[in-house]
Order: sequence, then structure tokens, then C-alpha cells
Amino acid sequence: RSTDNESQVYPLLDAREKMVEYFSNHGYVVKKQEGMSTFMFDLTVVDKQTGEHFLLRWDGEMKVTLDTFRYLGAAFIAALILIFLLMVIYYKSYAISAIILGGSFLSIIGVIIGHWVADVVTADTFFLTATSLIGFIALMGISSRNSLLLVDFTKDLIQNHDVEKKRAIAIASATRAKPILLTAIAIILGSALLASDPIFGGLGVALISGTVVAVIVSIIFVPVLMDNTKAI
Repeated sequence: RSTDNESQVYPLLDAREKMVEYFSNHGYVVKKQEGMSTFMFDLTVVDKQTGEHFLLRWDGEMKVTLDTFRYLGAAFIAALILIFLLMVIYYKSYAISAIILGGSFLSIIGVIIGHWVADVVTADTFFLTATSLIGFIALMGISSRNSLLLVDFTKDLIQNHDVEKKRAIAIASATRAKPILLTAIAIILGSALLASDPIFGGLGVALISGTVVAVIVSIIFVPVLMDNTKAI
């Protein structure tokens, strides 16, 4: 099948395994790099007869890809921490902040499922790529915004209008469902243009699938958590 959307990392990893097998069968000891680093895929090859050491270094696009994954991974973790800290400062509650962040985590699961579904139902091959990680980071903001709409409206109804908690959650969910859905539709339609692109396909799939799950989480998961916490 077509592999237009396949990252160049995966064929290189296949080639690397074949090289390990070849050298191992022709009188060499092959050692892989330990730990996580930019050069984690490098190979140290030792000639059994002469004891000579050779370093097989993966550079070029492989290094750029690994660097990108590392930097975006760090940015993703930083985004998680910053969002949580901002929520704690704003709401002065760890429980509410955890609810908002929990919804964001569940939307990320949708990204992984979305890539798998796209890989199964389409003729192209979809892998998690660097652009997919950009989608991860973007979804943190989208999902957090959806949860914020519900939490803020619920707290306002309870504190300023003396509405009973369960009823306030129901009203907030029903009222905010429309803007959440409209935002999601806009994101999905815009991202659909990216889904078939060889480079940005991962970003498109991530935004589409993650947004769908984010809507479900916001309308179902977040209200349930709000109802079961004493912080609201």
C-alpha cells in the first residue's frame, strides 16, 4: 500500500536492524547506544578479530527528526505544567485544575486512536510524526478551553445565582455545548485540508481525532468529575 505519509524515521530503523543483523553474522560485535539522546540510534561495531572499533552514526534527517521529537516533547511537558499551574493560580484548587488537565489527557488518547483508524481505513500509512506532536500541544489548549467554559459557567451559577450544583452543571453543559461543538466543527473542517498532506498529515489527523474526543470529554467526562468533587 502507499506510504506517502510515512515518516522517514521508520524505514531507517528497519535498515538499522538489518545492518545489526548483517554485522552480527559477519564477525562483528554490535552495541547499541543506551538511554535517550540525539544519537540514541548510533551503533558501535567492534571487529572480533582485530578489536577495531567503528562508530556508525545516524545523522542528517534522522538527527533532525530526533531533535524535533525531543524539543516538541519538552514543549508538551512544559505546556502541561504551565496549564496546571495557571489553573491552580486562577481557581486556587488542585482538584479543579486536575479535572481540566485530565480532560486534556483523554483528548490526547484520541490522537493515538485517530492515527490508528486513519492507518486502517485509508490507503495511506499514518505514523505519529513531529507534526503529530504539534497537534498534541495544540489540543492541550483546545481541550482546556472547553473545560474552562463549563467550569466557569457552573461556578458562576452556583455562587452568583444560588443554583443547586447538579442543576448548575446540567445548565452549563447544555448551554456551552453549542459553542464547543461549533469550535470543534471549525477545527475539523480546517484540519481536513491537512490530513492528506505528506508532511502535515499527522497534524491534521491529530487535530481532527483529538478534537472529536475533546468534545466528548468536555460534554460527558468533565461534568461527571465536577459533580463528584467538593471543590465546586
